Amino acid sequence: MSRTLTAGLFGAALLLTAGQGFAQDLTTDPAAVKSGTYAVEPTHTKVVFAINHLGYSTYYGTFPKAEGTLVLDAANPAKSVLDVTVDVTAISTDLKELNEHLLGPDFFDGAKFPKATFKSSKVELTGKNKAKVTGNLTLKGVTKPVTLDVTFNQAGPNFINKVYSVGFDATTTIKRSDFGVSAYVPAVGDEVTLRIGSELQLKK
Repeated sequence: MSRTLTAGLFGAALLLTAGQGFAQDLTTDPAAVKSGTYAVEPTHTKVVFAINHLGYSTYYGTFPKAEGTLVLDAANPAKSVLDVTVDVTAISTDLKELNEHLLGPDFFDGAKFPKATFKSSKVELTGKNKAKVTGNLTLKGVTKPVTLDVTFNQAGPNFINKVYSVGFDATTTIKRSDFGVSAYVPAVGDEVTLRIGSELQLKK
């Protein structure tokens, strides 16, 4: 057997062994998660928005930059607190001209209101790994209550950097006109569906 093949097989065995150990360290049981303060991991956190376009299609875009904290109480999840800030000026639709238009006064007015925030006020468990997280969303200077339907994915040491992490998905639907973003309603939909994926890392 050649040295190259032997080295390849040895490397594969090491990766398989490491992967098995990694899987054993993960949990999908919310009660087994470490309590503490977690920071949003920005490279793996994104808000995707979907909106009806003239009745023809659903148009998608993203807010790819966010920061914030989650104070997680695994023993009493209702005491957990989420505080997140999204960089509105980083909006991405893959079209430069549209990005600029959306950041103008007709829509988000990014020069005056560059950030959106969500601060939770209530956490209500609805299933083993599901919860409704209600809080105040501030967008374009307007604050309204919003409820997120949240799914806990898993927790444990990240396979890459070994940092203890938690992961969630969340969805909600808002009316953009409630926040003063009402250009072209109803031709362009008023209801906007938000899908959020986030990883957060336990602070030391």
